[in-house]
Parts: sequence; C-alpha cells; structure tokens
Amino acid sequence: MPEKRERRTPSVRGRQLGLELKRLRIEAQLTADHVAEHVGCSQGKVSRIELAQTGISKGDLFLMLALYGITDPQVKEQYWRLAREARGRGWWENYRQVITSGLSTYIAFEAEASQLNSWSWGTINGLLQTADYARAVFLGEPGGHGRTDEDIDKLVAARMERQQPIMEGPVELWCILDESLLRRTLGGPGVLKGQIDHLLKPRRNVTIQVLRQQTLWHAGLNGAFTIMNFPSHPDVVFIETLAGDLHLESAGDIEQFTLAFNYLRAAAAGVEESRELIARARDEI
Repeated sequence: MPEKRERRTPSVRGRQLGLELKRLRIEAQLTADHVAEHVGCSQGKVSRIELAQTGISKGDLFLMLALYGITDPQVKEQYWRLAREARGRGWWENYRQVITSGLSTYIAFEAEASQLNSWSWGTINGLLQTADYARAVFLGEPGGHGRTDEDIDKLVAARMERQQPIMEGPVELWCILDESLLRRTLGGPGVLKGQIDHLLKPRRNVTIQVLRQQTLWHAGLNGAFTIMNFPSHPDVVFIETLAGDLHLESAGDIEQFTLAFNYLRAAAAGVEESRELIARARDEI
C-alpha cells in the first residue's frame, strides 16, 4: 500500500525538530536509507521529516531516537513535546485556498520571530500595509485580475491578521523602504495617501528608514528580503522572487544578508529625516 504523504507548512518548531534529528543522524553516521529501514518507512519520508514537511508519530520518533543512541526518557519526551508543538495549526491554515505554500512557510516563520529586519523595494512591507493598499497590491500581481472578489477579500484579511504581532507589540520590525514606494500610486493617490498616513503613525516597536531615490548603488539592488531572528532558532532569510519566497538558513547566507542590511541601514536617511521624507511625499500627492 503506498505511503500517504501529508505535506505540512514548515514551522520554526518543526525546523528545530528536523534539524535536531538530522544532526543526530549525521553524528550517528547513518544515511536516511538506514533510518528508513529501521523505522519501516521510505527514505523520502525521513527526508520530509528532517525538512519539517511532514509530521512524525511518537512511535517513529522514539525508534529514530533509539537508533541515534538517545535512551533517556526525559530527553525523549522533550523531543516528543517539540514534535507535538510542531503539529499545531496556525491561523494561516484557514487561508490555504488563497495563500501559496511558499507564503504559508513565510508566515509560519514570521509568526514566531522576535525581530524582523526588512528591505522593501517593490511594495511597502506587508506588515505595514493598509487594507486598501494590500488590495491594490493583490490586484496588480500577475494573475491578480483573475482572482475573485472573495479571493481578494481573503488575501487582504490574511494580511491584516499577519499584522497583529506588530500592532500588539511583541515583535520588533526594522524596515528600510525605497523612496520610490512613497510616490508609486498603487490603487490611486487616495490609497497611497492613506498608506503614507499609516506609516507616519508612531509605534515603539517599528523603526522605518527611507533610502533616498538618488542612491544609485546600494546593497539591495537584487531585490527585497527579510531577515528573521528567533529566540531559540537560527536566523532565517526570505528573499522575494517571482516564483515565491525563497528561504535560506546557512550561516554564510545569513552573514551575507545581514551585512547587506547593515549597509542599507547606513546608506538610508536617519529615522527622523526618514519621517520628514515620508511626510513630504504625502504632502506632494
């Protein structure tokens, strides 16, 4: 009987468990094939568990841990607790019909981040968008005019729900905006003016800088990206592409994008001057 594949949205806790299981397997000098034979599943399932693309039963987890030499009952229960937490459904699962798997992964990580460092080039960061601006963005995306009004409403509702951690304060957001975004009238002048007014609302956990348009060369020319920091998980970088958000986790990639963000932060106008630039753009509409 073929093995049933249950694809999950990778979460931070799922990635923690997957990385730990992969580390234990490598330290035990075992291949995924060896583990699959011991557990009684396919090599592909072992890989999906390590990539947090599928859940793991308590029986399979304990078989793996025994193979890796983990016999302490308390340690085994700690791994099982992590596996149970990874199985929880996030609010974004209610929007699976309209949200792509790549965006679901992004939201799942974003929901558990403690700090977000973002460079916004094509559109204003989704966590700072008004509902009207978000609607204009979704309508303007490739294929956006083919979406139903109900689909657009659901996408806007999901974007507004994403903003709750920012509105409520537990997440720190440092966002650098390209100045051209302040003059790109997505949805019309009224929508942009409302969006800029929203950016001017003071929030203690949000820092906004503007990179002036006359900055010809800068470290963000290859596109928008977000660096996510977590309390107990390695940093992750998400890059915006036409095919969806690509996420990177290697230490080298994190270092490269952190350096790029620091260069952007240094090149951008200071916080107070940025606020003046935003206000000036509003007055020019």
